[in-house]
Amino acid sequence: MASKGFTSILAIVLGIAFVGVLVTMTMLPTSHKVTMKYAAKTIPSSLSWPQVERVGIQEEIRQTGQHTWNISAASKGSYGRTCASQTEVVFLTDVNSISRGDIFDLSVIARDINGRRRTIGGDLWRAVIYNTGSHFASMGRITDHGNGTYTVQFYAGFSGVVKLQIVLVLQREAVKYQREVVLSIESRASWNGIFRSANKTEMSDCFVKREGEWKDKCEYPHPGASGNTVFLCDPPKSLECNTLANISVSKNTRISKTETDILVSHQYLFKAPNAVQVIKSFQDEFTIQRRTVSDYIKYQVPQCEGDLSDTVSDGYWLGTRWYSLVCQNREWHNAREVQKCLQGKHVYFLGDSTTRQWYQQMLQIAGYPMNVTDKNWRNRVDNLPGEYKVSGTDSYDMLVTDLKNNINFTYHHHALSRHPQIPISRFPYFVDIIDGLASPECNYVILISLWAHFDTWTTYSFTERIFLLARGIKHLMDRCQNTIVAIKGSHERNNINNYWILYDMNRILKDEFKGLGVFFIDIWDMNFAYAFSHKMKMSIHMPMHVIKEEVFMFLSHACRK
Repeated sequence: MASKGFTSILAIVLGIAFVGVLVTMTMLPTSHKVTMKYAAKTIPSSLSWPQVERVGIQEEIRQTGQHTWNISAASKGSYGRTCASQTEVVFLTDVNSISRGDIFDLSVIARDINGRRRTIGGDLWRAVIYNTGSHFASMGRITDHGNGTYTVQFYAGFSGVVKLQIVLVLQREAVKYQREVVLSIESRASWNGIFRSANKTEMSDCFVKREGEWKDKCEYPHPGASGNTVFLCDPPKSLECNTLANISVSKNTRISKTETDILVSHQYLFKAPNAVQVIKSFQDEFTIQRRTVSDYIKYQVPQCEGDLSDTVSDGYWLGTRWYSLVCQNREWHNAREVQKCLQGKHVYFLGDSTTRQWYQQMLQIAGYPMNVTDKNWRNRVDNLPGEYKVSGTDSYDMLVTDLKNNINFTYHHHALSRHPQIPISRFPYFVDIIDGLASPECNYVILISLWAHFDTWTTYSFTERIFLLARGIKHLMDRCQNTIVAIKGSHERNNINNYWILYDMNRILKDEFKGLGVFFIDIWDMNFAYAFSHKMKMSIHMPMHVIKEEVFMFLSHACRK
C-alpha cells in the first residue's frame, strides 16, 4: 500500500510539474523574425509563443471541464495552395514618382484558388523589371514574411518605360516535397563503371551512398573530399575492384518502384496551373523618370572584396553591360593590364563545363590571340612557340603557360561528373589539388564552381562535399595568406524539375564559404536578367557575352589592388 501511495503522489507531482512547464513556455517573449535573402528559406530565429497571463494550477484544473471552442462560429471552408490568378500585387511606392536610381517596393499577397488568404510562406517567386528594346533588366529581391505575404524590392537602373513581371515559380508544397522527399533519395545518381585489365573490359552499375547499408560492393571512399558519402560499384563479373578505369553517366536508375511512384504522383506540382505562373492582375507597365546620379556614388558600392554583404539588388543589364551593385566591377579590355596583375601567378579554374567557358574567355582577355564564341569555347587552344605552351590530355584537363609573363592557367573538371567515358585519373577531387599546392611563393588565384552535376545528390552529400572543400580552402589560405579565391554560384538551366534544387545549391555554396574571405560571385539574378533583357531562354551554357561580364567580376576582385 505504501508503494502504491508513493506512486500516486509521484504521478501528481510530475503532472503538476509538466503543467508548470507548459504554462512557463507560454510566457516566453515573442521573437522578431530574421529575414533571409532566399525567400524559400526564410525562417524565424526562434519560435514565437503567445503571451498569456499565468493561471494558478487549481484555477486551471477547475476550468478543464469547460468548453472553450467557439462552436457557434464554425463553418464549412476550403484552403488550397497558392494560386497566381488570385494573388494580389500592391505597390508600396507611388508608381508615378519612381526615378532612375530609386529603390521601390511592392507586396505580393498570396491567395488560393478560392481567393482565400494564405497564412504561411514558402512559395518560390521570381520578379523582374525589363525593357527589351534597350536590353535592360533587373531582378527583384524577395523577402518571405512567413505569413503568405512577400515584399519585392527593385532597383530602378533605367529611365523609360519598363515591364514588370512576377512569376509564381513553385508553390510551397513543391518546394517542401523536393526538400524532404526528392533530395533524400540517394539512388537518383548513377553511373556505369568500366573496368579494364589487359585486353579485358567489363561494366557494372555504380552509385553514391551515404545512408543505410550495402553488401559486397566495390568501395571507393574519400573521406577528405566526400566525407561519409561513398562511391560504390557492383563488382564486375571477373575483374577486381581496383581495375576501375572509367565511369560514364548511366540512364539506368536504382530508384525503387515505391520511390518512382512517389515521384510520378507529385509531377502535377511542377506543371500548370501550379508552376511557373505569371501574375496578371496589376499594373505591369510604368515609366521610370530620368535622373543622372551615379549608382556607385548614390549607394557607395564597395570594392569587390571577400565576404560582401547582401544588397537590395545584385545589379542590372543595360545594353551590353552588367552594372553590379554588389561591388565595383569594371571592364578589362587591356590585356597588358591583366597580364601585369597576374604575372608570376598560378591561376586555377576548378569546376565543370561552365567553368570551362570562363577558362577560355580568360585566356582571350589575358592576351591569347583568339576570338571565343558560343560555338568554339570547347576547343583546345594550340601551342604558340615562344609565347604560349599548352599541355594536358584534353579539353577537360589543360595547362596553358604564358611564357613571357610567367602565368600558368590551369583547368580541371571535378570528379564524379555526369559525362560519358570519364577517365578516373583525369578528373581529380579538388581537395587533393588544393592540398597539393606547394609553391613557396603562394602565388595562387583560384576560381571554383561546383554545382551543375550535383542536382541528383542528396542535400547532405552535396553539403558535406562543399563543407570539406571549404575546409581545404581555409587550410590553404591559412598557410598562403595572399591566395585569392572566388566561388561562382549556380544558375537555372531551364528545367523546372531542378529549379529549386539549383536555387538552394546557391544558398549552400554561399553559406559554406561564408567567413573565409573568399569572393562569392552570385550569377543567379545576373543570368536571369540577361535572359529577360535579350528575350532568350535560360541555358546551362549561357552566351559568351554573359561569360565575359562574369569574368570581369572575377578580375575586379583578383586585380583590385
